[in-house]
Amino acid sequence: MSDQWLIDVIPSKCPADLSDIPDPYRHVWERYVGPVVASNGDRERWVEDAARLEAAVRLLPEPMVRVLGRKTIIEDADRMPHYGPIASIPFEDQIGLDGNADRYAMFPSLRGFLGRDVTVTDCDPKRISDAVFAMRKRHPADGLVVKFIAAPKTVPLAFIDPDLYYRKYDPDNGEWYRTWFEPVGWLDWTGIRYEGEPDSVFVQQRVRMRFEYRVFVIGGRPVCGAGCIENHTPLDNTGDAYDPWMEETRNNRKPESHPLIAGLYEQYAYEVAHAIRGDVEGPYTLDLYLGDDGQPHVLELNPMRNAGLYALNMDRLLEAVSANPGEFTPKPAPMGDVMESDDV
Repeated sequence: MSDQWLIDVIPSKCPADLSDIPDPYRHVWERYVGPVVASNGDRERWVEDAARLEAAVRLLPEPMVRVLGRKTIIEDADRMPHYGPIASIPFEDQIGLDGNADRYAMFPSLRGFLGRDVTVTDCDPKRISDAVFAMRKRHPADGLVVKFIAAPKTVPLAFIDPDLYYRKYDPDNGEWYRTWFEPVGWLDWTGIRYEGEPDSVFVQQRVRMRFEYRVFVIGGRPVCGAGCIENHTPLDNTGDAYDPWMEETRNNRKPESHPLIAGLYEQYAYEVAHAIRGDVEGPYTLDLYLGDDGQPHVLELNPMRNAGLYALNMDRLLEAVSANPGEFTPKPAPMGDVMESDDV
């Protein structure tokens, strides 16, 4: 393993309003990416990108920056620890860095922490329908949430009402409409591609989730966290490892400071991380919520690399990243996966 870190950057457009952007963010972006000039970019995305880069080059040893879209030849990149987001088409040396957190639905050790009834089924229309009807029978008044987990984010979540109707987006006219849930229409072409794929659909009881919160876990230990407030960025961090600001209902634009809940989440994250340590691989984010029973529960897990930061304490995050280079270094491919290169 190399002592030098490889920092990946996916360039994004600057926002229109740059008035509150601190000088360190401007300087590091101009040094490695390009001019900081007002544009029509998404503010939260750009600030998060700049925050990752600024903290990485300041706190990681011997950083080498690679900007997506530029021809950069880096020798032994597959032996270097990596930090930064991964594009939809990854570099070869990034393959396998994400771990398996997005398969959390398959972790037996996690089931008791979810706070809701769940089941996993195959990518088969009949089996999905059977699972949906069985869940509705057990919880007729609650509704359901159906998630495709074989390829995360390729199929929108289906939030199904108790009458088995859900809202679906029509890209042709740009409108949402309510329609009866049927698996073929929900999966669309993805259902054909993954037809028969086992354990690929996650069917869940729909419950109220309050005060959603994200905790970053590195080396099997929670290191910092922040409330899932979409317009908060590391610039909004209060200086705490676990930022106290959160919204009772996500996206209600009514942030509240709850240091006691943040402390409860920190303690709970340690309990969860310890319980699932034998199932999960790699660094990950642990999204939590407060249930109507007044107890914390797990919403989901995700790989850390592309996770939103919200009002995260970047120094705490990068200190933990720096202390665990093995978690960020590509794993050697098993011998059976190595392609032979003999002449034909």
